[in-house]
Amino acid sequence: MFFKGPSWPDYSFSLLWKLKIPPKLKIFAWLIAQGKILSNEQRVRRQLTLDASCGVCEWPIETTLHILRDCYKARDIWNTVLMPRHQGHFFQMDFLPWFQTNLLSQAVWCSNIPWSLVFIFTCWYVWKWRNHQVFQGDDDVSPYPKQLIVRAVHEWFKASHVLSKHNHKVQVDLKWEPPISGQFKLNVDGSRRNGSGHIGAGGVLRNSSGDWISGFAVNLGKGQILEAELWGLFFGLKLAMDKEINNLVVELDSALAVQLIQKQGLSDVHPLAALVASCWELMHKINCCSVYHVYREKNCVADCLATWSYNLDLGFYIFVDAPAWIGPSLIDDLLGFTRSRLVPTDLLV
Repeated sequence: MFFKGPSWPDYSFSLLWKLKIPPKLKIFAWLIAQGKILSNEQRVRRQLTLDASCGVCEWPIETTLHILRDCYKARDIWNTVLMPRHQGHFFQMDFLPWFQTNLLSQAVWCSNIPWSLVFIFTCWYVWKWRNHQVFQGDDDVSPYPKQLIVRAVHEWFKASHVLSKHNHKVQVDLKWEPPISGQFKLNVDGSRRNGSGHIGAGGVLRNSSGDWISGFAVNLGKGQILEAELWGLFFGLKLAMDKEINNLVVELDSALAVQLIQKQGLSDVHPLAALVASCWELMHKINCCSVYHVYREKNCVADCLATWSYNLDLGFYIFVDAPAWIGPSLIDDLLGFTRSRLVPTDLLV
């Protein structure tokens, strides 16, 4: 048994984020695993259409599995990249075991390229070509799909392999750094308990002297860590607005959340699109607001507040004054206490 229910176990999501695949394909894989890509089955559930059939082959119910594997066009593409001895088993598995087994596979395809890389690239191109045909009436499938997919896989594999050879790590001492005079700093963080799935967030506003301006913690119920990180950013920006703060530097330790915020033209079908748009709106209302990724060693106070949120009832709580239990972390920041971490040399600034 790979699964006990309709969603992935927590350890699998942890492995997903560690996969050596392009960041946009990590997000794509996460959406697939959550069942959040918009098949016509999903569009009917969301009352976006009355027709659940496949727009390519007219199969009565277009599920995620049908789009990615079972539609005849998808199957034709898979047959070009699969080894003949693997084709039978590949097309017989149920959706979640099929997706997890292939995405987390340790098998090697050819030329030492991981099968998991070929798998997710193929899923991406199948999805992309399907959308072109359904929404633009354009049968955009390459006459040589295998060559196109293999070329994209080789380019990514070569680039990431060359980078990893030069991506040595060194130990550095990291500490929270106050903003320059006249600026304020907002540190936010999200948290998730793997066992229960509960999520929360927290954050702190400080001035250039490191003085506490305000802080918050929010119990968000259940969800995924990326949701927690973005909600933390949203509530932190809202707090800064309520305090009429400008010249704001925002730091959080989720590189993926920062990437979504900095990404232009996020698709409306992304499940977090509305939340990201709300964060953008708040940022634009604050004069001189910038968002940066930092390592968690520079974000300890926000981390403490996010973890503390599990002690609260559902909802948002403001700390006008710093609570006593967070005193040690605040003092560490004020004194410039450092914490060590191994950091890739190409990321040192």
